[in-house]
Amino acid sequence: MLPYLSVIVPVRNERKMLPGLIDQLLEQNYPPELYEIIVVDGRSEDGTADLVRRRYSNRRVRVRVLDNPTTCSSAGRNAGIRAASGDAMIFLTGHCTIPTRELLADTAEILETTGAGCLCRPEPLLAAPDTRMGEAIARARATRIGRGPDAEEITGYVEPLSSGETYLQSVFQQVGLFDENFDDFSGLEFNERVRKAGVRAYSDPRLAVHEKAPQKLRGLLNEMFQYGRGMSRFMRKHPERSSVADIAPLGVLLAVLLALFAWSQLPAWMAGTITLPLAMFPVAVLITSMQIGARYGFRSAWRAPLVFATIYFGQGFGLLYEYVFPDGLRLRNKLASVMAFRRPVEGASKADRAA
Repeated sequence: MLPYLSVIVPVRNERKMLPGLIDQLLEQNYPPELYEIIVVDGRSEDGTADLVRRRYSNRRVRVRVLDNPTTCSSAGRNAGIRAASGDAMIFLTGHCTIPTRELLADTAEILETTGAGCLCRPEPLLAAPDTRMGEAIARARATRIGRGPDAEEITGYVEPLSSGETYLQSVFQQVGLFDENFDDFSGLEFNERVRKAGVRAYSDPRLAVHEKAPQKLRGLLNEMFQYGRGMSRFMRKHPERSSVADIAPLGVLLAVLLALFAWSQLPAWMAGTITLPLAMFPVAVLITSMQIGARYGFRSAWRAPLVFATIYFGQGFGLLYEYVFPDGLRLRNKLASVMAFRRPVEGASKADRAA
């Protein structure tokens, strides 16, 4: 007997890409009465929620929109879990694409044949970019030093830490919900608890979805800053899972600050002696950028160093900021909850009414 599946999509300001994702979900080769789509909207300001309500109100597959007043992705996931009816829950972002019509059927088959409570998937940055910078960001993030999302194609039982995104409903009864003290890093923290609980996790390339990279350096910087904050919280809660690689961006940031101080305050020979070992990182960036250029052309190569600098400085500042201000996210969520009672959910925009 096929399981009932709940597809949960926490979003904020995803009006541009979300309809395409929902259309791909509605075209899945899976009985429409055996799955639902739950969009959890974090108070979008671009009319995302109202657009979904109007466009998908009368479909064979049930499509619902829930409100997430905190705007935090972990709270959005939890709201979806509480409202879901599924035997299993699949989490997607609003800026991904599904490369196959068999995703749900494959999910059901793998759950049945493996006995796993958690399914893992590759998430390569292969969704079509809108800008040349977005193209360069995706290519740089796919390199070894680009610290990109998991894109490794593994078939078999694995640890779920970085790629678990589908869970049996019983897993939440066993492990609890997502920790709302985390935002974008909540999935990794939840997966660590899944691992500790002994839940079997299985990875299969058939479950891959294509994520979309940020299209501007500003968006990448914000994403990396939040990632650094999440990593800092994760290391405090699960110190046994920390590694040197996790704090590498902070090391790069501090190294740059040390170099600036040395060259401004010390004799040249002394500053050169101190900073010579620090040259390894820019050399690695240069080599990787040349490799990107050889494969994709000059327009990606010259942007790559800017991308790498944004990745490491963003994550480094995020790690440092969270260490200095450890309660920032908790305070933000409290303020958002208070403000939620003072303003209504966003109504339809002009573009919505014209659609």
